[in-house]
Amino acid sequence: MRNFFFVLGPTASGKSEWAMEEAFKNNGVIFNCDSIQLYQEVNIGAAKPSAEDRKKIPHYLLDQIQYPEEITSAGYRKIFFNEMAKIPESVPIYVVGGTGFYFLALEKGLYEIEQPSLELKTQIEKEGSSDLGISQLLQEVIKADSEYAAKLHLHDRYRIMRAVQILRSNPGKKITKLLAEKKETKGLQGNIKKIGLKWDSSVLEERIRIRTRRMLENGLIDETQDLLKRGFGNWTPLKSVGYREVVQFLKGELPRNRLEEQIVIATRQLAKKQRTWFQRDSDIQWMQKP
Repeated sequence: MRNFFFVLGPTASGKSEWAMEEAFKNNGVIFNCDSIQLYQEVNIGAAKPSAEDRKKIPHYLLDQIQYPEEITSAGYRKIFFNEMAKIPESVPIYVVGGTGFYFLALEKGLYEIEQPSLELKTQIEKEGSSDLGISQLLQEVIKADSEYAAKLHLHDRYRIMRAVQILRSNPGKKITKLLAEKKETKGLQGNIKKIGLKWDSSVLEERIRIRTRRMLENGLIDETQDLLKRGFGNWTPLKSVGYREVVQFLKGELPRNRLEEQIVIATRQLAKKQRTWFQRDSDIQWMQKP
């Protein structure tokens, strides 16, 4: 039976470094579970493992998706299982990242529901970009399917937007009815141990500041500018934390002297959302870092 180690927690908490050490000691491999690291072309802002790290330990599920393609949790789950089939069952697999819904898709499985169009996803993401917008989207779900809406939390932006995507892609139908009609895929078969890394808030913020400064020094602005010149501006990775703020700067919407701080603020907000997501899982063994 396979052994899986889910290494999770907020961004900048040192998940990759910890997993590297453990995988090296136990002759394991690392599977990425960060939604942005799945994409090609985005490197600095995605904080991908270095070429040297990839030589030390086999890494999977990096650089899988080319422009203009995008990936869903169902797509991630599919390529995960495809790659896993190539790994001997005796080799421990360390699944590393901060994308909670991807971990959930692996562990619990998914319902096979047709994916919405890119245009619809983009529109809903725009509508849900503010607190007021996400509240209005939640009200849309409540009106259409109060039973399903009862499972949603106002801070769970992903699931709210996903629910609206399903509703608008299937007008007149309730999500609960659609799920009942669809086939549910199974979760991972094997032993799953979940390890979470956490820091005091002040320490984590300092780690975020150091990483942000390093990304900017290493060429995040140039990398983003090159992607914009190539016409990638509306691609999902460039809407992620770090890239999004640099795009705003390059468009003249954010002054250079505020760029670093704005990335830090956005990253801190992301870390808070990740902590909220993972804290709901009582199976996670948390490691308090000094």
